[in-house]
Amino acid sequence: MSSAWRDRQERGSRFAIELLIRIALGCGRTVCRTLLAPPISLYFLATAPEARAASRQFLSRALGREATFREVFAHFRCFGTIMLDRLYLLTGRHDCLSIDVEDERYLTEALAKGRGCLLFGSHLGSFELMSVLGSAHKRLPINVVMHVPPGTSIHSMITAHGGGVPYRIIPLGSPGAMMQVKECLERNEVVGLLVDRVYGSEATCDVPFLGADARFSLAPYQLAGITGAPVVMAYGLFLGGNRYRVSFTPLAERIERDRGARYDGVQPWVERYVAGLEARAREAPRNWFNFYDYWAHR
Repeated sequence: MSSAWRDRQERGSRFAIELLIRIALGCGRTVCRTLLAPPISLYFLATAPEARAASRQFLSRALGREATFREVFAHFRCFGTIMLDRLYLLTGRHDCLSIDVEDERYLTEALAKGRGCLLFGSHLGSFELMSVLGSAHKRLPINVVMHVPPGTSIHSMITAHGGGVPYRIIPLGSPGAMMQVKECLERNEVVGLLVDRVYGSEATCDVPFLGADARFSLAPYQLAGITGAPVVMAYGLFLGGNRYRVSFTPLAERIERDRGARYDGVQPWVERYVAGLEARAREAPRNWFNFYDYWAHR
């Protein structure tokens, strides 16, 4: 599963991406979403058979029945909309979006403990939405541990148009990355991680997800055990139109590791996270953006 998504290359030429950015910023969200999103979604639907199959597989599991072509198309269009809105977020144009925030007190309470906070997100909805809002509106120091593929050009192109990433990126797997995480938490800052993918050769466990076992990394939970930081789950779901809902749910005040137990004793926390992820995935299945066979063990 880890290699399936890491081997994917960034789609689209630099010229095409640059053109789309110019149109999006010049014409506005309504025009782009109405006129550009359908043909672009159809293009990717037609030229990405693996992603199309993965969409149908996931939607069928989440809906409890065979997904239709219309639903797969809507899935792709939802992905395209969130990528478009990502551009507006990173260029400071938040006013075109209507964003509701629920249960923010769980994040505030976690930070009040003075040990920082690990924010567990996923590729369900827009994790970037929470990072941008926290940095720009709440003035919270946000750090995001993320996989940065070589040759990525979109962020640099957005920067050229006056945008930028308003949070600190800690490249996953880079020398000193975990030391940076530790230092951020010691400063009582938020550290976000996307914990629904396996990123390399780290330890994993199999947990039931939408009716079949899927593989999840133990590393985020082991990190929580080492640092002693409280853990909060976060979701930024697209609800249609220009509406989003950001919500927070506590996972653990502190995760204790047991080095003598199987999986360091953290599997119950993995299972609790996956149960929450499954509930949100069933609630908003079009927000799922792992376009590969999520249940394949390789």
